[in-house]
Amino acid sequence: MNRVMITTTALLAAFVAACVTINVYFPEAAAVEAADRIIDKVRGDTDSGASLEATPRQAPVMLALAKGFASLLVSDANAQSQIDFDKPSPEKQALENSLAARFPSLKPYFDSGAIGVNDTSVIEFRDRNLVPLKDRNTVVQLVSAQNNDWNALYAEIAKLNGHPEWLDNIRRTFAERWIAKADKGWWYREGGSWKQK
Repeated sequence: MNRVMITTTALLAAFVAACVTINVYFPEAAAVEAADRIIDKVRGDTDSGASLEATPRQAPVMLALAKGFASLLVSDANAQSQIDFDKPSPEKQALENSLAARFPSLKPYFDSGAIGVNDTSVIEFRDRNLVPLKDRNTVVQLVSAQNNDWNALYAEIAKLNGHPEWLDNIRRTFAERWIAKADKGWWYREGGSWKQK
């Protein structure tokens, strides 16, 4: 064998091993699609055509061939068929409905900058002074209830897929998608500091 063939074979074997490992880990694309759908439902957005802001780059032909070869060697059909971030359950449906019902009451406080989403995908107060004193207790209760439902929803999605260890990944994905879908002028907390979209 010449060096090119040995190198190509070694790269192909490494890629196959990487594909096997990737199938074991968190399926980011599926989580993004589910997060977009759920966030759109909660916000009441009906015209959510594009779910991703950027499209992935096309893989080189060699990598595409290696991936095809890897799929022949690794049967991930059973594992992938069990992963469904949109898998229904009565609790999941109730949480989504509750979040959607409460969101219109919270939206004015997102708009004013009083509250924002943090990088663990829950709502935080950015400036309580932007909430009229007479409304503060109500808004505190709304934020608390919304956060409780979000936390329960993330846990339910992980549980339905049999991967409670994915909870942090699910939270991170939802946080990224909330920030991507935030209205212009909304605030989000990332890495400890507030930023405005």
